[in-house]
Amino acid sequence: MRETNLLMNEMARPILSLEKVHKIYRTKASLFGRSGMEVVALSNISFTIERGDIFGLVGESGSGKTTAGRLMVKLEEASSGKIYLDDVEINALRGRALKGFRRQVQMIFQDPYQSLNPQLSVLDTISEPLTVHGIGDGESRQELVRQAMKAAGLSPAEDYLHRYPHQLSGGQRQRVAIARAMVLKPQLVVADEPTSMLDASISAQIFNILLEMRKELGVTLVFITHSLAAARYLCNRLAVVYRGNLMEMGPADTVIQNPCHPYTQALIDALPKFGDCRDVKPYGTLLRVDSEAREVTGCPFYPRCRKAHRIKCSLEIPPLREIGDGHFVACFYATPGSRGEARSDDACFYGT
Repeated sequence: MRETNLLMNEMARPILSLEKVHKIYRTKASLFGRSGMEVVALSNISFTIERGDIFGLVGESGSGKTTAGRLMVKLEEASSGKIYLDDVEINALRGRALKGFRRQVQMIFQDPYQSLNPQLSVLDTISEPLTVHGIGDGESRQELVRQAMKAAGLSPAEDYLHRYPHQLSGGQRQRVAIARAMVLKPQLVVADEPTSMLDASISAQIFNILLEMRKELGVTLVFITHSLAAARYLCNRLAVVYRGNLMEMGPADTVIQNPCHPYTQALIDALPKFGDCRDVKPYGTLLRVDSEAREVTGCPFYPRCRKAHRIKCSLEIPPLREIGDGHFVACFYATPGSRGEARSDDACFYGT
């Protein structure tokens, strides 16, 4: 009974937590001696990821999604705030503790052309993490590599072991990157738009590989994407980010089927439509041209929001508040079910 309680407590504990994480970049100084400008990539981001989740980070280019992912795997340091993996703050990890962290957390990068060393064969690429962490000998490593390749859809493994990246297709390269990330059997994997350079049919195969690996290995996934359709297919929880700010968060189906933040609604309006669909925006929350306000001290989405109050939204930052069961929104005027002229069915939603 005591062991059962300990196991339940372990499963109930979040695997990753971000607390008021802030990330600032500084541009280089100009030739005329002007100091570099500060660029805020993330602004006081806070959320938790439960063990076994597929947690999606969604937003347009430049929203800070990739920066958040790089902070999670400690490729960069946060300017302020704290990040915890299993209640251990990762910012202070050094030496052996940092090496142990690297074994538990892996990343799948967006571009398989640049993330693989062109001078290493597939065997050397996938076995390199095993060598770095001193796992097994030459023979056992090859067996682990074969298992990882089979799980990633590269079989028979003998057909690929001694190939180099230039001898593989884009989809095969990304499968190699997935196998390299999974060969250590990590607790957490951050996948940064792993299918953005692949066509739709190959993307679906990659999604299914990630789902199967999550099932077999019990790994927690952070899926970074600009596509709400992909997020709906893959994720069980979702966070929408805009210019480094958390706009909306909750169960994926709830956020997509009942979006309450004007930015999330604008993302859904931007989805491609197929079939006999009217050329109307069901929400219409995005201004065609940004308003004149450039230096906004309030809501970061205010210059682009049709629903914004001219005074309140431009001067006050809306807090992230819960409006439903686990559904959080950072908007003064968000209300559950505020769909406007909703389409009559969901046939226009790409990916349904």
